[in-house]
Amino acid sequence: MQKRMSWLSYSKIILEKVSFDQKIFRKELRKSLSRLSKEEIKKLESWIIDNFNVILSYIAVTEISDYLSIQR
Repeated sequence: MQKRMSWLSYSKIILEKVSFDQKIFRKELRKSLSRLSKEEIKKLESWIIDNFNVILSYIAVTEISDYLSIQR
């Protein structure tokens, strides 16, 4: 029996694959945020900061901040 992948793990894979293009990265990040809990979003944010360049990290921090401020 195959174990299902979490949305967080899936999001990481997708973001790695699209990291060559900032516009696609932003689009896929936005889609990921709608599927994740606040705790998972914080984990994703930390992972992005640790694994991507400053520009993509800035995009992620900005998008996540905007998304969480709307969700309150």
